[in-house]
Amino acid sequence: MNYKFIGLELTPEIFKELLILLFDGKQFSRRVAVDEIVNYHKTNGGSLAKESYVPAFKKAVQSLKNKGIENVGYGVWRLQFVEKDKEIEILPPPVSDANQVSYEADKVIGKGKRAVYVYYYDTYKELASLKGNKRWECKIGRTDVDPIARIFSQSGTCYPESPHLALIIYCEDSLLLEKAFHSILKINNKWLIDSPGKEWFLTSPEEIEKMYHSIIQDDN
Repeated sequence: MNYKFIGLELTPEIFKELLILLFDGKQFSRRVAVDEIVNYHKTNGGSLAKESYVPAFKKAVQSLKNKGIENVGYGVWRLQFVEKDKEIEILPPPVSDANQVSYEADKVIGKGKRAVYVYYYDTYKELASLKGNKRWECKIGRTDVDPIARIFSQSGTCYPESPHLALIIYCEDSLLLEKAFHSILKINNKWLIDSPGKEWFLTSPEEIEKMYHSIIQDDN
């Protein structure tokens, strides 16, 4: 296993590193951050000894003051980690062969060390199809680590079905590309503003792929 916190309790310091790993460049609620980090730590072999990790979140936020974290509303935070010269040496867990099949992307395009990904739950697409709709609830996120490990850490065992990883777009600036997609969809009133994580939109992988080619102005 590559996860360096296997068997360790989720301390505020570990919580801080995972907060940077999973939420750098994002806006998020305290509840979402705590749930995702606890699930990520547990899924990858970390130890959980407390009933609540809200205190760990508060201490992590305190240690990130003046380093890019900002309280933008009641219970809502934005993180843009400024110490880019200090690498956070957390590697995503290796994906087993079984999980690799479940989380193989339908399509992979682009080049670069970072990625923007699109996934959804098949139930959403099936319901949209029954209604004759060509768009359904899709999550558009970004990561600077392995996108499959990132999505697996988000979903864990919280849902009755696995996410359908439809599209991975590799790039050099995932934050900028993600913002471009989000902005275009928001302008077109496709943002599902009340959804957890604020990254869910009424769209389709095909629409996002076309949007990508339009943004980079290629002929594909």
